[in-house]
Amino acid sequence: MEKEQRECPNCGSTEHQHSIGKTSSGSRRYRCMICKREYTPNPKKHEYTQGERKEALRLLLLGNSGRAVGKALGMNKSNAYRWAMEAQKRGLSAVDKSRDENGRI
Repeated sequence: MEKEQRECPNCGSTEHQHSIGKTSSGSRRYRCMICKREYTPNPKKHEYTQGERKEALRLLLLGNSGRAVGKALGMNKSNAYRWAMEAQKRGLSAVDKSRDENGRI
């Protein structure tokens, strides 16, 4: 079985690429022992879907605290606050405050 060839993004070397652990998202980190650069070849993105963002905004507009929104959706409260500020700057107040498909507000 052949080893996967990794190439240093700094010097281009494919030799002496050592694994040094993982990122918080689970992507493998490497260090080029020639130029000492640390890198992640294929980083994973941390993104919330548009639906999750809309739900966080809806819950905030209904009067829930940022902490409550974070707990309910499993995210940091700062995300919801930041999305609310961005929506306000764009003039988007069209987040639906109506009941969801289960009849909840």
